[in-house]
Amino acid sequence: MYGSVILDLDQTLVDSQRLEPLRRRRRWREVYSRIPTLSPFKGVPELLSDLHDDEILTAVVTSSPSSYCHRVLDHFGWQFDVTVCYHDTQEHKPDPEPIRLALDRLDVVSGDAISVGDAARDTLAARAAGVSTVGAFWGTMERTELRLSNPCFSCETVRDLRRVLG
Repeated sequence: MYGSVILDLDQTLVDSQRLEPLRRRRRWREVYSRIPTLSPFKGVPELLSDLHDDEILTAVVTSSPSSYCHRVLDHFGWQFDVTVCYHDTQEHKPDPEPIRLALDRLDVVSGDAISVGDAARDTLAARAAGVSTVGAFWGTMERTELRLSNPCFSCETVRDLRRVLG
């Protein structure tokens, strides 16, 4: 059993694929106005509720800016113990700095954490920080790259993730 769970945001917690073209063009005002159109992946709200009820520490580590991250989390009413967003670190995934900052903010050691993400950069960052990794295949847009990053666990659904987390 892990004492803390680190989760990526986009394509792990929420299906934000349709906003990606606007994000790439940095049209943030339009992105923010469309946050209500986002959907969590099946089983995510229940998983987050159960982690909270079980007093498991949770963190979001995302390459998105904090203004976007917090608007998404607020929209769904999700509370995390820690968030680490793009501007919180100088280096970004696949560098381990964002994962290490989350561990520091959570006040946990790497062996007590597991990291869940939809991209190879999530796996590589977590592994470099000494954290167990889960490939979130339910939302990935880079299935082959994620598989090749060799996560400790591969989950096709959030239900599979629940089994991994125990």
